[in-house]
Amino acid sequence: MSFGVDHPVVAVSDLASARTQANALGFLGGIHYVHPWGTENELILFGDTFIELIAITRPALAGFGDANGFRFARLIEARNRMGGGVAMVALHSKDMEHDHALIEAQGFAPWSPITFEWQARNDNGELFDSGVILDFLHDPAQPFLTQFLCQQLHPELLRPNGYFPEHPNGVYRVSALWYVSDELERDIHFFRIIHGEDRISAVDGGYHIATDKADIWLVSPAQASARLPSLGSIAASPPRVVAISLETTDLEAAIQGWQRNDVAFERISSLAAEVPAVVLGNTLLRFEQCEDCLW
Repeated sequence: MSFGVDHPVVAVSDLASARTQANALGFLGGIHYVHPWGTENELILFGDTFIELIAITRPALAGFGDANGFRFARLIEARNRMGGGVAMVALHSKDMEHDHALIEAQGFAPWSPITFEWQARNDNGELFDSGVILDFLHDPAQPFLTQFLCQQLHPELLRPNGYFPEHPNGVYRVSALWYVSDELERDIHFFRIIHGEDRISAVDGGYHIATDKADIWLVSPAQASARLPSLGSIAASPPRVVAISLETTDLEAAIQGWQRNDVAFERISSLAAEVPAVVLGNTLLRFEQCEDCLW
């Protein structure tokens, strides 16, 4: 059993500034949502994954709790107090009833899936009805390990006819998420329950979790810094995502765009470059050339 990574939820303090930075990185704008719990977001859409940039825009609503008592915006607030970054990660679900039963059988989910519906606006300014069913997998003791099953009620509206933006930087998918942990054996248990023992393998300095859509790495800070050279020295606690790997069809085009837009980056090799965490959402972005896409 494994649920594929659908999208990381990146908390930012200023959504407009984050959108500007994303554009400078070569990402085209996507759908804009307004949520009932005081947040707004911007989706950077790829083929079967995306990045969600999210900010609290109506603080008076941030205390909203769903029927289970989960306060989504409070987790965004907590991550922003650390300077921003990935607050939680969504996992793809096509059938919430089926997938919740799988999670419940593993002994994880004391809560029930919750349905939210609202109006959204696409990049043409058009309003449309949207909504999701969410099933939060949350450990209050380690809040930034939170993952949640996410079923889109209108998936065809995200990518009409399978279309998604052709980003100038060539990125077409999220390929990996990088978590650091101060206690690997404690935190790998969380991933075992969600993704299954058969998807987990031990690696030097941590663990690798193979999901249906992207890899998850749970490693020590030292191992993260070794594998992500421009990350530098980072704190081990709290356990959290510190980097997102992205595959691009044209790394050279991405780099040329960053140079034109005066975006900081470090060339790691002929096939990889890293944009430091200060550029967007307090999260290092690693861009990797798809080797099958070289021509």
